[in-house]
Amino acid sequence: MNDSPIDRLPPIVEIGPECQLFLDDLLIDSLENAVRFVHQPVKNAENPVFAMEKPWEGPRFLYCDLAVDPDTADYKLWYSIYPEVDHSGLCYAVSKDGVHFERPELGLVEFDGSTANNLLAKPEGFAHDMTVMQDEREEDSARRYKMAYYYAGGVGMAWSADGLSWTAHHPNPVIAPSGDASQSLFWDPCYGLYIMYVRPNGLHKKRSWRNQGVPYDASVFPTRRMGRAESVDAASWTHIEEIITPDQRDGAGTEFYYMTVLQYQGAYIGFLNIYHEFTGDEDPLAGTNYTIDAQLAFSRDGRRWTRVCDRQVFLGGDVQAWDEKRVYIDHVQVEEDRIRIYYRGSNIPHFGFNDLLGTEHNGRTLRGDALGVAELRTDGFVSIAAGERSGSLTTRPLRFAGGGALRLNADAAGGEVRVEVRTLYGAPIAGLGLDECLPLGEDRTDHQVQWRSGRKLAELNEPVRLHFNLRQSRLYSFQIAD
Repeated sequence: MNDSPIDRLPPIVEIGPECQLFLDDLLIDSLENAVRFVHQPVKNAENPVFAMEKPWEGPRFLYCDLAVDPDTADYKLWYSIYPEVDHSGLCYAVSKDGVHFERPELGLVEFDGSTANNLLAKPEGFAHDMTVMQDEREEDSARRYKMAYYYAGGVGMAWSADGLSWTAHHPNPVIAPSGDASQSLFWDPCYGLYIMYVRPNGLHKKRSWRNQGVPYDASVFPTRRMGRAESVDAASWTHIEEIITPDQRDGAGTEFYYMTVLQYQGAYIGFLNIYHEFTGDEDPLAGTNYTIDAQLAFSRDGRRWTRVCDRQVFLGGDVQAWDEKRVYIDHVQVEEDRIRIYYRGSNIPHFGFNDLLGTEHNGRTLRGDALGVAELRTDGFVSIAAGERSGSLTTRPLRFAGGGALRLNADAAGGEVRVEVRTLYGAPIAGLGLDECLPLGEDRTDHQVQWRSGRKLAELNEPVRLHFNLRQSRLYSFQIAD
């Protein structure tokens, strides 16, 4: 049977007023003489911006999370410490600018006969990993702050009115079993639910620093991977649904330590901390042995995930630097004019920490984990780029409401960007062609596309394709707004 004309229509993508990014292939029909690549955030020159220096903190901290107070605009930092083996603690710091942090004297927990410190009382069963959510929609003031933390082989919850004094939920754990490492917790208005990204339980072989033995076969036991759970009240949770796991392309010995998830422009961006387990090199300090860096993952629904740009590294350590061996992204803060990445780093691999701490290697001292900050431009995760020879991106057919303005986030300094609007089948629409488009030639996050004809997308009562013509420029996102 022959297909009807309707059956031969190209699929149409419905888009909203959010900025449209190019982290997956949903919007892209074709790329010609243009490439897509990940942009690595720029690290702050003052890194590490926060390191352990007080006697109660020990040599490193393990996990952290951050929130910005809506009333004072202060940055609030919670971090777990590990001053002694099998003994953890919880601390709090504040900052006016998100870079320079101070330790307030809270008077809550005694250390060496004094409460003049920034220690918090740990909720019952607290191990070492945690995430904190500042919940602006919570009607119960006693639960304005929510903490998820590793508790007896699962996830425990705790509540606080001020983020300083915590009460453990009973009964805990609320999810079990689970892996350890940090959780990602937030309210999702799209589902009307609390969402937690957490590691499912895994069975891991123990290895000894002094006797490495032989390389193991990572296929014989569950690796570290990522899962997702849901809740209506942050206390009663569904079972963990596995959502993303290492595959053959990652190679044996690659594991997902944890994933921080950001709700962004109607989608979900995952900051996947990739653990490169024992690679077979007899020297644990060589190569990528026991190192951790971060890649991007992307989802339209929070369940089905795509690895971004052929698994390019988004954030990694720098050679001979304080963060050379391990980088973990713990929090991403979207601000008005930039995106800040808060990450934990160290020049000691994820193996033999206590033996290596404080020793010298290649002329540098091996130190414990500290906090770094890196920045991206707004929407700056991925761009479509072309060089001196013009390139282009053509979208799939798009259906949208409004259309009074077409805005671009693009760096066209030294080049130009033009846009052509085409029909469902690819024919240019009169008055909205490349020749009529006024060229964009600056680096801006809010270019407004105009055509000499004065026509606007709002006039078109049909799905259209957008054809972006780029020369010596980068396109980060577009937005169809009223």
